[in-house]
Amino acid sequence: MFTVTINHSITEYIVSSSYPLVPNIILDFVAIAFCVIAICKTCLFIVWILLRRLLTKPEHKVLFLLSVNMYASILIFNCFCIDMFISMVKGHFYPNVFQTEYDTLWCRLNAYLSNVLLICSLYSTTFQAFHRCLRIICYTSPAIYQNINWCLIGIVIQVLLSLLQPLPLILANIYQYNDYHCQVQFTNWSGMIVAAALVWILPISPTIATYLYTIYFIRRNSLYFTHRQHTRIKRDMTVIRRIVWLIIFIVIFGIPACSTTVVYYLFGYVSWWENYVIWLTFILSFIGVSTVQTFYSPHLRILWSRPSRRVGPTIHGRYRS
Repeated sequence: MFTVTINHSITEYIVSSSYPLVPNIILDFVAIAFCVIAICKTCLFIVWILLRRLLTKPEHKVLFLLSVNMYASILIFNCFCIDMFISMVKGHFYPNVFQTEYDTLWCRLNAYLSNVLLICSLYSTTFQAFHRCLRIICYTSPAIYQNINWCLIGIVIQVLLSLLQPLPLILANIYQYNDYHCQVQFTNWSGMIVAAALVWILPISPTIATYLYTIYFIRRNSLYFTHRQHTRIKRDMTVIRRIVWLIIFIVIFGIPACSTTVVYYLFGYVSWWENYVIWLTFILSFIGVSTVQTFYSPHLRILWSRPSRRVGPTIHGRYRS
């Protein structure tokens, strides 16, 4: 059917016939299926939040807005991923088509925008950790952390940072065409270092820094907290700790991308299926993050609870004959 050769920095498929590449097509459909699952799940959560918004307490409005912000980022990210895999499955069905038809400006813009949404998803978790930190530090000033307008300004800043950070990747032509889509080549050592710094380290570092500062603030001022503050701080710290574990979870799933680069420079070989493993781990990690965030966040538990029905006491008067 086909043979695989390594040509310096990329893996190329040299097709000796016009038959479809069956193994690639199978993995393409598996990836598309997971993207569809992620899209349906995040859409369900967003719609469910909007339907149950009347049950939301006023002090939880900002928390629900931050949750919708996270789900929306993951939703759009998976939409760009599914567009990429659709292009790949078309190319694998007809491998004799000239690849210049896929090597376009939109291909590189698609890679840039997918990184934008990836960064935006990571910053959405940072935003939630920062909000919980403000609830602890500014306990006596709820107008600061319950202000919807400040939250909307923060989301705008989050989007702007997400748009600016991957710009060097597209301006420096680091996004390259390979296998009917564009991305940072895992065999490009310098490109991977720049991409890891811009896409992973910058969004994740503020989350960890927020967590560490929150711990420092609590230990320094714990003697001055009231009993009510201790209860609330314990709940907020539990949420922040879960967010940090979710970030670590995402980082672990990013290891295959880095390990592919290391393996290539050590052994000069990259398997054709490693690209699928890397993208599937990204998609699965965000599916897991959004699911865990939904079921373990205190303010989101109301989505699965039933409205309480209060029945007033019945007063029976004395019967008069």
